[in-house]
Amino acid sequence: MFVPTQWRLALMFDASGNNLAALEENLKRVGDAIRTAARANPVRLGVADRHPDLVAGARSVDGAVEVTFANARLEEIVAISRALHPLVAGLAELSSIEIMTGPMFSMVPVRQGGTFLSLAFRRFPGTTSRQFRDWWFNQHSQVAIPVLGPGLLAYDQVHVEQAASEAAAEAFGVPAVEYDAYDNLTWADRDAFLHSCSDTEGMATIAQDEVGRIDDPSRRSALMYEVH
Repeated sequence: MFVPTQWRLALMFDASGNNLAALEENLKRVGDAIRTAARANPVRLGVADRHPDLVAGARSVDGAVEVTFANARLEEIVAISRALHPLVAGLAELSSIEIMTGPMFSMVPVRQGGTFLSLAFRRFPGTTSRQFRDWWFNQHSQVAIPVLGPGLLAYDQVHVEQAASEAAAEAFGVPAVEYDAYDNLTWADRDAFLHSCSDTEGMATIAQDEVGRIDDPSRRSALMYEVH
């Protein structure tokens, strides 16, 4: 596994009153303030796409805020998490907010897109963190990337560090949650995502590779469109 040059701080949450339209408008309203709180580190804001062609996961999520840090700026994570509290807590159900951070690995050359799939999950019980990370980085990526094809514009694996995530959650003011992975995959739009996932045999191969590796009940995910 190569040495990462970046970390990502991710906040996942549900909209106040389950109102996605209001969540989008509120993210637009506070977007500049979030970017200021992030101290010029790159920010991505997302709202779940609830189109009927999409199959919702068992544990969905309405929105996400992501901040990406160069390694030289990791000391800023706790302060930025604290600064995000008044901005995000005002548009989300406080009890739904989950925060994680860790080193980020870009598994394909990064290109920009307007739709991204965000997933958080734990490793399968009985699997060590080292075993899980080795599988995810070295094996699963090589299974998934060819199936998803050239429409996959970015694939970021965030290998969650629990101690750093606990510090960020404490600074924000929410309980810490235990995840091993925060996974990001980016496409141009919803249609590109659906086309990328249209190989049923290939998708079954991806799912089979996850058996005994990912704790399925722990998954929290949604396809999101980026909010500017």
